[in-house]
Amino acid sequence: MSPMKNLTALAILIPTVLAGCDTLAPRVYEQRIMKVQHVPQSALDIVTANGSIRALQEDRQDVAIEVELFGRDAERLSFATVHADRQGDDSLRVWIDWPGGERRNGEGANVEIYIPGAQGITARTSNGNVTLMHLTGDLIVDTSNGSVHIDQHEGPMNIDTSNGTIRVDDSIGDIAFDTSNGRILISNAEGLVEGDTSNGNVYVSTRDGSTGPIRVRTTNGRIELDLGHGFEGILRVGTTNGRIKTDGLVNANLVESSKHTLELQLGESDTISAVRTSNGSVRIHGRTDNE
Repeated sequence: MSPMKNLTALAILIPTVLAGCDTLAPRVYEQRIMKVQHVPQSALDIVTANGSIRALQEDRQDVAIEVELFGRDAERLSFATVHADRQGDDSLRVWIDWPGGERRNGEGANVEIYIPGAQGITARTSNGNVTLMHLTGDLIVDTSNGSVHIDQHEGPMNIDTSNGTIRVDDSIGDIAFDTSNGRILISNAEGLVEGDTSNGNVYVSTRDGSTGPIRVRTTNGRIELDLGHGFEGILRVGTTNGRIKTDGLVNANLVESSKHTLELQLGESDTISAVRTSNGSVRIHGRTDNE
């Protein structure tokens, strides 16, 4: 969905027969498009279910909201209400009110928002992916059976999902995550990186000047850290059935090591970083001046 320029709401019904589902009613879609006034330095709160969420910063004067409702009853979709209301603190809350106050099986809504900026964002859904780009402030994401992608965010991030990959790129602020059956891909982190996953690999790189720390754990997955200049502290590494490999850690001093554990001192700090996995290897790479 791309942002529309008209100010009136638009509803479009598109019946689609699902292949292999002859006994089910055809799925229908309805598009709702609206614009609301932007309030600088206000928060954004998005709630949906069985659908995706995308919120992107864009150079514009207002807030554009596009919602794709879907289900198997066109009449129910027509009576669903999309709310985009300012709360007492000027935060913008977007949610869907289904007929009878309850969403039926097979019904859902994908929400996409283009906004000049947001100081704080909450995104909650189920069975849907979440993408948030170029926003600021406290960030809370809660989804299930969906991946999460955060790009160029400024502020602390708290991300909770299941059965989905978590990816955070070029963001400034502490990152806390929790997922299962999903990979963790965090690039150019600045601040604390802390969380757990299972049945997934973990990759974390830190930008130059970031001191960390990093505290991550996984099962049945490998862990790779790519540490920029400035990372320091006590680094503890453990694996149950895997190898530990380090390279490029020019300022590291060995404290203790065994077949499946390693402890290093990097720099002067006594802040503790810890990474642990089972059934996976661990690689710690320190970037050199030429990288």
